Amino acid sequence: MAMTQCPCFSAALLTLSLAHAAAFGPPTPPTPPRLEQTCTSDDDHGWPRFHTRDELADNTTWAAYFDLQYGGLPDAYPVCTFDLAFLGVAAYNGAGLAGTRPIVPTSAALQAGDLFQTLVAGYGIYHPSWKPVPNNTWVEVAHSVYPTELEGAWVWVTRGSGVWANVGRTKVFPTPADPTQIHAEAIAWLRDGCSVAISFNWPQLESDLFGKCAREKGYDSIQFEPQAGETPLGTFGLAGMTEMVLVGLDGRFSCGVPDPAATPLRAGWGATRPCACVAKPMADSCGLMAKPPPPIVDEEPPLCKLRAENRSKSCSGYTCAHWTCGR
Repeated sequence: MAMTQCPCFSAALLTLSLAHAAAFGPPTPPTPPRLEQTCTSDDDHGWPRFHTRDELADNTTWAAYFDLQYGGLPDAYPVCTFDLAFLGVAAYNGAGLAGTRPIVPTSAALQAGDLFQTLVAGYGIYHPSWKPVPNNTWVEVAHSVYPTELEGAWVWVTRGSGVWANVGRTKVFPTPADPTQIHAEAIAWLRDGCSVAISFNWPQLESDLFGKCAREKGYDSIQFEPQAGETPLGTFGLAGMTEMVLVGLDGRFSCGVPDPAATPLRAGWGATRPCACVAKPMADSCGLMAKPPPPIVDEEPPLCKLRAENRSKSCSGYTCAHWTCGR
C-alpha cells in the first residue's frame, strides 16, 4: 500500500520555518567602517560639495581626482572636498585641477580653506580648528618609514591621503609650546607602572614607551593636540599637521607589519578596500634626521645604516619610503 505525506506534517514544517525566520531575520549586513564626520562646516570656502554620485561624475576634473587618489568615486554622499586636509599633488595635477585655486604661502596669514604646500609632498587645505579622533575610528594618515621605529609608528593625521588606519582605543595628550616639554606628559604617563625595561638611549626609548608600554596599557594609539600657541594651527611650525602614534604597528615596515598580506591598513574612499602595499627596500641613508639632536651626541639604534657603519655619516629623511596603497 502506497504511503502518502500527512498534510499536518507539511504544515508543521512551514510553521517552524516561518518561526525561525521571524526569530533570526535576514543576514545582518556588515557594519560600515566608523569614519570621521563629513560635511560638518556650513561654509565650504569655495571648495565644491557634491550631493550625489551623478553630480560628482559630471564634474570631470574632481571625478578624475577621486579616481586617481582613491581608485574610484565615493559611494556615500554628500561629499565635501573642504573636509580634505591633504590633496595628493600627482592626483591634483593629473586631474587638471592645477591652477584652479592659488597656492597660499604658509604663514600666520593662512585662512580657512586656503590651499598651501605641505611637508608630506602634497597640498593642504587649511582648517583652523582641531578635534581628537574618537575611539575605533578609521582615519587617513601619512608615514615615512624609518629604521628606528622598532615598535609603534609615528604618523601625521592627514585626511585625504588615501591610506587608512584604525585608532582603536586611543588617548590624547597636549603638545606644549616649550620644546623641552614635547611629549613629556605622555612619556610620564606611559612610564608609570610599565613593566618594560625602558632604555636610557634615544631613540630606543621612544619604541619602548610608545610601543611596548602603550601596548601593555591596552592602547592602540596615542594622539597629540596641535602645538600650543602655534599660528597657523599645527605642530613644529608645520601648518595643519598633528602627530599620532599607531601603537600596534611598527614604523620601520612599509606596510606597518613585516608581511604585506597581513597589513591592517586600508585604502579607497571610506577605507573600503584592502591596502595593496608592498615591502620596500630601505636606503642605507634613510633616517629620521641627519644626526641626533643636541644634547644627544650618540644614538641607539643608529638613525640609519650609514651611521651604524660610521658615526660621522649623515642620514636623510628624503631617501625614506612612505606608506602607500596600490590603486
